[in-house]
Amino acid sequence: MIGFSFILVNAILAATSLASPLEKRIDHNGIATFYEQNGGTGSCGQVHKESDRIIALSPSWQGSGYPPKYCGRKIEITNTGGGQNNNGQGKVIEATVADTCPGCDSNHLDLSHGAFQALTGGALDPPGQFNIRWHFCNVNGRC
Repeated sequence: MIGFSFILVNAILAATSLASPLEKRIDHNGIATFYEQNGGTGSCGQVHKESDRIIALSPSWQGSGYPPKYCGRKIEITNTGGGQNNNGQGKVIEATVADTCPGCDSNHLDLSHGAFQALTGGALDPPGQFNIRWHFCNVNGRC
């Protein structure tokens, strides 16, 4: 019986060590704006459609190396209100970091049309910005 218990405990420990725990989630409060991609390559080296849900992060997050530090990382974003014609308060989406926003501060996310419209209920208005709460998903994409 002791041998069986030992094997069972080791199996449980092995299984839990293989699981990737969620990183400590830190919420950030900031603003969302949108930008035109115009078929250009983002700082992460890829071209995206305007309808893709992508994000440009500030240089304070992305750093100065290539590729930028958070390329491909998922972020969960919640629309917390503000702006005119904002019909998306409370909406939550996930989007992927694909670019750098040189004019953004650390809590400002510049969104593709697709991400912005998903959070506002379809509009590219309240006129161009609204309030958000956001956090990085873990490296495996789990939010």
